[in-house]
Amino acid sequence: MKEHIANINTKSSFSPMLQLLAFKVSVLVLITGILSVFTGCGTQSPPPPSEKQMMTTRMGDTSAVEVIDMRSVIRNNVLTAQVTVKNWGPPPDQKTGEPQPDTKLYGYRFKWLNAGGMVVFTDEAWKPLTLTRDQTADLVGIAPTPDATAFRFEINQYK
Repeated sequence: MKEHIANINTKSSFSPMLQLLAFKVSVLVLITGILSVFTGCGTQSPPPPSEKQMMTTRMGDTSAVEVIDMRSVIRNNVLTAQVTVKNWGPPPDQKTGEPQPDTKLYGYRFKWLNAGGMVVFTDEAWKPLTLTRDQTADLVGIAPTPDATAFRFEINQYK
């Protein structure tokens, strides 16, 4: 009988330590769950690209140039496109904080497509475009053939 009582006392001496360990594990799991909920709510997928972004192909460092507007009209059975761009200027130098030169030389062209999305004219030549900070330009292109029903705008930075 004394052995049985001794076993019970030995088990009960571990019980507070086990309870403390179980409590700590429960708190840790609860905190991890709460943090995962909050970090999951803060993470949002980026918005889908706009129609202007989908119609623009960028090459080189053209991040300072924003496509403000895109329009098209059919005149005399030929598609005419107009794209308005603005140069916001490059960000300041990361090391010194000094403004970078803000006049950049770019090239642009239009890619003309038919109703099925196929190119109807081989690549046209790049046209030069010089933009200073905060300058806006309206760029106009006329389709070379009446088969063109849509366009894509391409911009490239000259080095």
